[in-house]
Amino acid sequence: MTHWRAGEWAEAVRAGIRSRGLSLDEAARRIGVPTSTLRSWIEHRHAPKVTVFDHWAQLAEVTGLGEAELLRVAGVLPDSLASPVHVAQAAKALREGIDQAGRFLRQATALVYSSPGTQVANAIAASAIDWEMRIRSATRGDEVRVTYHHYVGIVAPRDFPHDDGEVRRIIEHDILGELWRPLGLYWRVAEVHDWHAPPRLVIQVPEQEATRPPAPAPVVAAPPVVVLSPIWGYGELLASLVADGLGFGNVDFRYFGLPDAMADRVRITARELAEPAPRLVHSVPPIMLLHGLAVPDLTGRLPVVVRYGPRMRARAARIYREPLLEAGFEDPEEGARAIEEAISVPPGCAYFEVTLADEDVFDGDHPSLDRLNDSVAWLAEQLVEQVLLGAGHPPVPVGGPLKRLVGPSGRVRRPPALAGSVTRRVDRAP
Repeated sequence: MTHWRAGEWAEAVRAGIRSRGLSLDEAARRIGVPTSTLRSWIEHRHAPKVTVFDHWAQLAEVTGLGEAELLRVAGVLPDSLASPVHVAQAAKALREGIDQAGRFLRQATALVYSSPGTQVANAIAASAIDWEMRIRSATRGDEVRVTYHHYVGIVAPRDFPHDDGEVRRIIEHDILGELWRPLGLYWRVAEVHDWHAPPRLVIQVPEQEATRPPAPAPVVAAPPVVVLSPIWGYGELLASLVADGLGFGNVDFRYFGLPDAMADRVRITARELAEPAPRLVHSVPPIMLLHGLAVPDLTGRLPVVVRYGPRMRARAARIYREPLLEAGFEDPEEGARAIEEAISVPPGCAYFEVTLADEDVFDGDHPSLDRLNDSVAWLAEQLVEQVLLGAGHPPVPVGGPLKRLVGPSGRVRRPPALAGSVTRRVDRAP
């Protein structure tokens, strides 16, 4: 059971008010409550009355603390769940007329721990329109099972008087407006590999590859990581597994709530990549390299470059045929090679090269998504191991799906024989 940390919360509020140079009377005036009410919130050593949550935003402003921080110090919101949508939902649950501390804390905790897919499905189900939902999950791998994302398929009522474009607008803006950007949702337009006959309208909801903050502990003293990958090089999955394995946060720009226009997407992505951020793994969107996005300055970062073989490249060209043609390439494979050539590391910069070998991915003439997943997972584990050793830590992933590779002895299981590899390199000037 979660317990309200009354002492820590009260001290944080008092310290915040003092740091702003406000008296209790002035703070209460700005919040919009009597001084006696504010005093009762911060002097009584028990869970405050529910009325405090009607003034949560004002309390956060007066103390100089964010709403997420107020929830965190109270013991309600874990550090790793301090996204805007979780904060909003937790605060809403805490103020909706619940007067039993244990009850409202349990409800708030359940809300912040619910998966993104559940949140999306619940919001659509609560709509006044009788949508039909069909839900699938993209889960792959034999040795390391990973749920990449969820698909929420939408079918409008038979007599619904709007076309698909209007349905998208209604769901995106009117029903999921508060969730759309914080959860990084987007409409799936490419082939849905994990669904034989999907509906016309499918929302992709991230899971493993979702953007998320660093874990609270342990703290690995390693530089921020940036993953540079060709299209269909699974750099985003590699980045997310490495992030979890190091306890770092993950930034996948596909799930960043970016605008639709490519020029705007490139501009925002370039801005976010401009400055190294501690304890984060960024994956650079490969298709944006064809639309003006430059490889960021790698100073102070640990670059990871993904390479692959000719069969993977040919498969990538087929999957991304339309975006590559739109980028001006008559031959999609030329576009795939152009992205690879755009991935470069300055001379003298140490980096890791991760090679995805065709032999590890293809089962006969066709790629096996399960084998591909497991290959990326084992390569990510090798990369995490080297980074942890370099930072003076035991070579054992600290979290995420890679923990499943750790045996009862506390050591990572012996990896399979892979043709792919992880190699530390330093390119010299010609």
